[in-house]
Amino acid sequence: MIALPTEDKPPSTSGWLPRLAYYSFAVYLTLLLGTNSVAEMGGVLTWWPLWRLPGGSNEPVIIGALSLLPPISAAAWLAARVRGGGLRSLSWGWGRVTGPLLGLALLGLFSTLRLCPLGSCSPAAVLRLLLLLIHLFWVYLYVVNERVDLLPIIAVVVLAQAAVAVGQFVGQRDLGLQFLGESALDPQVSGISVVMRGAARWLRGYGFATHPNALAGTLVPLMLSLFVISRDATRARRGVAAVVVAIGFAALLTTLSRWAALCLGLGLAINLLPWLRDGRRSWRGGPPLGWGVWAALLLMALFFLAVYGDAVVGRVAHLETPIETRSVNERRRDTAISLQLIAAQPLAGVGLGNYLAAARRYDPWAGLVHAVPLRLAAELGVAALALWLWLVAGPVLRAGALGRFAPETGLWLAFWSLGLLDLAPNPLVELRSALLVGLVAALVARSAGRPRQIELDSSPTPPAA
Repeated sequence: MIALPTEDKPPSTSGWLPRLAYYSFAVYLTLLLGTNSVAEMGGVLTWWPLWRLPGGSNEPVIIGALSLLPPISAAAWLAARVRGGGLRSLSWGWGRVTGPLLGLALLGLFSTLRLCPLGSCSPAAVLRLLLLLIHLFWVYLYVVNERVDLLPIIAVVVLAQAAVAVGQFVGQRDLGLQFLGESALDPQVSGISVVMRGAARWLRGYGFATHPNALAGTLVPLMLSLFVISRDATRARRGVAAVVVAIGFAALLTTLSRWAALCLGLGLAINLLPWLRDGRRSWRGGPPLGWGVWAALLLMALFFLAVYGDAVVGRVAHLETPIETRSVNERRRDTAISLQLIAAQPLAGVGLGNYLAAARRYDPWAGLVHAVPLRLAAELGVAALALWLWLVAGPVLRAGALGRFAPETGLWLAFWSLGLLDLAPNPLVELRSALLVGLVAALVARSAGRPRQIELDSSPTPPAA
């Protein structure tokens, strides 16, 4: 644990400042994870416009008033610490998590700034990266230091995303929620992610995301986070968590994301290991979250197969269809190109954000490689790959990783495994990734210690996340 000296009795933080910090944090995270967090597509980030920032094209990116919530939350949190005399006890998190995260951040900044002396750096790219890193470390440090209640945030996000994804999948169209950033979805339009259900193009569930895989990459860590935060919770809170996990699983099925389903399976299996090994001696009352949620997951999977089995077959077994063949071939091509880029510039990489331009020198049709560690190595050099491996392995290589810390291990491995065959989680590229990395990293980091709990009012505090 990297931490400054702590006091014997942390000061009380009850009052309006901690409440302002928590509710600003909760509203922002709920809206940014529960709706579309890509400003270029509209949605909550563009409400009540305040600024126009340079975008990736000639069109400016509109940033609205909700962007004020993070600085409000951070300022209120630090002010409460200063006012209560608790600033000296601020924890910087667990070294096995903080160290590699900070290393990746510094590599990204160096890569972005190294061309500035030559007059070739992009102020917009520098600003974008700084904003992403501020979001990441704000969420990380706040959740590590203050044992805030995350259950309501995660529950609302999962339920909102699930309701929209299931509605899209069943109705085979968007729900007209573009003001929240929902994509316009027509399965007959080229570029919309579909699966072949027999001879028909069947729309996959998007939720409030740019792609079904992006939705799956949000649902998996949030669902597995509930196993962490509900471990020592009351029966009522565990019941809420179980319901949210079941509903999130229904939404995950609609994405037909093969890799995300395997990553979720990995996380669930790790959660079950202590119970399978020790039985009721370590997990009284049945498996994690109780028998009901596991039965519900099984029944929903069977029901989905019974009703939409042909869509599942089209996604999993019939890889010879034009859609699946093209997808597989594109990923093979992009993986090969990424390895060529790494071999050509192993130390400095091609530069953060320069992957596509460099890849298209090899093939004008190249796309982004669907492997986060390969993209990091191609853009930032092999040092970034080493930091990523350190980040993934560090929290797992500890006593009790598959015992008392099994929920954290399941969450951690499943979360980073998503990036082995997808574009995210990559905290140096996209806002939702930065927020999720901060949240997941904090949940794992705080298991290495017990920072003080925030008091949102003077009444007895309910069990914390």
